[in-house]
Formats: sequence, structure tokens, C-alpha cells
Amino acid sequence: MADFTLRDANEVPGRYYRTPKELWGFQLPAVRGNPKVIARKVLTANALRLGLNGVLGTIRPRRIIQSLGAWHVIFSQHYLGRYIHRAYVTVHMDGAGHRVYLIKNRAVPRDLLPESDAVTVGMRQAREKALRSIHRGSGLVKTVTHEEVWYPVRTRLHLAHKFRFHRRSPAEDWIVYVDAGTGNVLLAYDNLAQAAGRASVFDPNPVVALGAWEPLLDERGRPVSRPPIEAYRDVRLPDVSNAGTLDGARVSTRLTKDRVRRPSLDFRCKSHQRGFEEVMVFHHIDRAVRYVESLGYRGRRAIFTQPIAVNARATRDDNSWYSPATRSLGFGTGDVDDAEDGETILHEFGHALQDAICPDFGQSAEAAAMGEGFGDYFAASFFADRKATRRRVLLNAVMTWDGILCPDATNANGAPCVRRVDRPLTYESFDHAPNADEHDNGEIWSSTLWEVWNALGRALADRIIFESHFQLDGFTTFAKGARAICDADRNLYRGAHLRTLRRIFNRRGIGPVD
Repeated sequence: MADFTLRDANEVPGRYYRTPKELWGFQLPAVRGNPKVIARKVLTANALRLGLNGVLGTIRPRRIIQSLGAWHVIFSQHYLGRYIHRAYVTVHMDGAGHRVYLIKNRAVPRDLLPESDAVTVGMRQAREKALRSIHRGSGLVKTVTHEEVWYPVRTRLHLAHKFRFHRRSPAEDWIVYVDAGTGNVLLAYDNLAQAAGRASVFDPNPVVALGAWEPLLDERGRPVSRPPIEAYRDVRLPDVSNAGTLDGARVSTRLTKDRVRRPSLDFRCKSHQRGFEEVMVFHHIDRAVRYVESLGYRGRRAIFTQPIAVNARATRDDNSWYSPATRSLGFGTGDVDDAEDGETILHEFGHALQDAICPDFGQSAEAAAMGEGFGDYFAASFFADRKATRRRVLLNAVMTWDGILCPDATNANGAPCVRRVDRPLTYESFDHAPNADEHDNGEIWSSTLWEVWNALGRALADRIIFESHFQLDGFTTFAKGARAICDADRNLYRGAHLRTLRRIFNRRGIGPVD
């Protein structure tokens, strides 16, 4: 009979529960069997060490994911018929031998579970309090979901009403927790992640197509309204609806107001003409999803099982986003239309990709920065070949058309852009202030991933980095992300690149990873 007891493992201590938050740096022997059964046996054998004595019965399997190189078994914790927010246990094992190598633990120990679940503040009263806490505009707010949950505050569980609210204008996705005993708002935050026939598109944008940004500025230094014909590329749009709308198996522009309809399926138009933004998002997102599928994430391993809904002209502001509540993308038309830049489109798609693997990714400062950094990395990686054949000064810059009015503050000869992915940044420069900008902090993560890309090449780097997301959570950290990348390399390539990866993470001050 297999022995699942852990003897040598590194521990990440928990802050409030006095139990380990993570056990890593070990590998149990290979074993045959169902991953869920194996995971349960591992948790039972190590219940004392994990602080799960007396609560194993509250741990329920929520999701079992088979990624390319591993199995990931996710348990959630329920008590008195209600889900405990952020209370979970995950067990990760390689795909070849079911060798468990990582356990993550946020389960609430038995001595901290409350005796009573009395509700004194009803749903209607709680909803009124929740709406008052987010009243920041006149736009209509829709209640998407409501449920009663346990909400942890340090060592105490509060029975709470959880609401999801969606506002279209200004675009917001709120999650609000209201104490069911006192009516106090425990937490309220906007979960919107800011910042794809025949057709003519920018691939990815006019700056890359021309290999220069100077011809795209008029005599006043403003972006030209009609880029030259050389900026366009004719493409095929596979799997377009026969109804003549931009609906496909992977993406739909159905959220776009006054959407374009072409019964002939000829969607060729220029950027100043109606429908161009729709064509851009349809083409680039469809191609991005197909690329993810080409890495092996298809069939039972598919990350996207429904078309991604897009509003190509969601706001007149210079702002775009991914909405986890509606699982949709929205693009702004302020200054240069965001949907006119393929790299901006794929940056936002990066948020959708992370949320499809790890729902509600980005709920801590470091996780939010990793989300922004990954979006920049994905855009840079996807279009690197296009830039390398034109002007290499563009290679490390992302969103150069969207950011054509944003000069490179560190290099007078650098390309204007929204951000770069080659900054010599380390974790020491992470801004932990409450009002810190996740995009600025995200450049630490994107530059780290880009260094991995340069060391391993696109095919290996993308596959390892995508795979690493399956063992992350919404509150992850740079250190956990780095270790997940190392684990993905072990699972996919038997650790062939660990020395290189560790050297990069150590140089960037991200870890420990050893």
C-alpha cells in the first residue's frame, strides 16, 4: 500500500490559521489511480500537518483539471451548507506517474469554525447597503448573482451576503460582501480587468506594418486618421456565421451596438469605416484562441468552451477591459481606438485566458500585477515574428499604435508605446503602496517572462508559462508564479530548463524557487 505521508517538504506558513499555506519542493512516489482519490488520500495522510483534522468532511472536490503535463485537484470548503470564501485545498501531481509535488492550503481549521449561522440582515436590506457602497455614477446597475457565504476576516468567519453587480456605463463589475449579522460592508471591489469571410486588418497595428511611427503622425504631432494602404493586411475569417455577422465558435461581437452585417461575408473596410473595430477583435481573438488550442489545450483540455463575447465599441473613454462577471471583453474608442491595435486586443485577451484557467484571477496586488504583466507578455510573444522582420526597435515595445503619443521616457530613440517588456526591473522595485499602479508593477513580471522567452524561445516559453497558471489562485504572488513555472517545466519537459529558469528568477529577486 502506497505511503502518502510527507516527510521532506518546504513550507509557506499561513498568516492567521497557524497552518502551512503551501507545501512545495517534494515529490511523492508514482502511484496508479484516480487523481481525485489520490488527492484525498494525500490530504488524509497529512491532515495533522495541514491542520485538516476535524474538517476533512467539509472539503469537497470542486474541479479536476488535466493540463498538458499534470493533474490539478481543487477542493473547496463548505460549512453549514455554505461555501467559505477563499477556503480551498489544491493537490497537484504530474501527469505521467501521479506523483504529488505541491499542496496549497487555505482551509479554515476546526477550532475557528463558528457555532451559529444566524442571519439577522436579510437579502433585500443587504442589497441596499451593497448598492450604496458602490454608488459612483448614474448608470443602471444589474444584480448578476447573490448567495450566502462565509467570509473570513483574520481568524473569524462572518456569514455574509455576496453580490455581483454589473454596470455597463461606466463599465464596472462589483463584488460586494455584506455581513449578514451586522449589515456592515465587509468588502467591495470592482473586478473589471482594465487597461479578434474576408477582411482587411492591422496586423497587429500600423506602426509594426510600416516599421515606423513617424509617418503616422500629422504636422501637429497627432495620429493620422487614415493610415496608408500599406498598413493593412487582407485575411480570411474562418467559421463566420452564415447570417453575415461576426459570430464564430471562438469569438462573437454580439455585444457591440449597431454591429456590422455582411451577408456576402466580405468584411473588408478601412479603419475610419464602420465595422473595422469588430473585424479586428474577431480576427485577432479567433487567432489567439486557435494558437492556445495548437499548444494542446483542446478537446477535454480546452480552456475556452464558449465563444468569447466582445463589445468592440464599449465606451468612448480611452479604456478597455475584461469582465470576469460576464466573461466578456470591452474596448474603448478614446484617442486611438483600442481595437485598432492587435496588441491591445491580445493584452485584454490575456486576462480572459487567465480567468478561464483560474476564475477571478488578480485579487491581490501581486496577482493583479501578474495579470497585467502576462497580458503584455502574451501580446509581445504573439506578434514578435511580425516585428522582428521589420524594425527590431519595436520588438520589446507593446501597443505602439495605441500608445503612439506615449514617448519612451527611458530612451529618446525608443519606440512610443503603452509599455515595454524589457525593463531591467527586480522584485525589490515592487510598489506595495495601497494606491500603487498594477500596470507599473506588472512590468516587473512581464520583463521576467520576456527574459524566459528570450532564453527558451516562443514555443517552449509560452507552453510552460500557460501551463503554470493551472496551479495558481486569485491571490497568488510572484514567488508562487515563479515556482509554478518551474513545476510546469518539470511536468512538461522533466525539468530540462530549471537551471535557466532559476537563474532568471533569482536575478530578478523573485522566489524562493529552489
